[in-house]
Amino acid sequence: MKGLRKSSQARPLPRPALWHLSLFQCALWLLAVAVFALLWPDYTLSIVWAGLITILAQGYWIWRTLRGFGDSESKSYLAGATSGMIGKWVILAVGLVLLWRSHPDVSVAASMVTVFALNTLAALAAPILISRLR
Repeated sequence: MKGLRKSSQARPLPRPALWHLSLFQCALWLLAVAVFALLWPDYTLSIVWAGLITILAQGYWIWRTLRGFGDSESKSYLAGATSGMIGKWVILAVGLVLLWRSHPDVSVAASMVTVFALNTLAALAAPILISRLR
């Protein structure tokens, strides 16, 4: 029959380019560090530490998520993505508490704004950064 396609063998899905999220977060973080170093130098240390903790947590989530990618039943992918997300927020919470306890000069407000901004902007940009051209 004309117009119908023949079935082809299933091809594996390409891995999503989640590392683009880390690059995006690093670029935003470096921009924030530069701006704060010029305009508000008192808060620069807070931005540096909070950004490092955020990027480390995002890297953990990406690593856990991609470990199970391509599973035929998607069980390990979902388990990895879930445990990665929980681990990400545990790393953020523990890292920030340890930071605030060990460095009293670090601003809690600036740290929280940094974490919130980096995660929110990465989540908003994720569909654009991860998708592949067709």
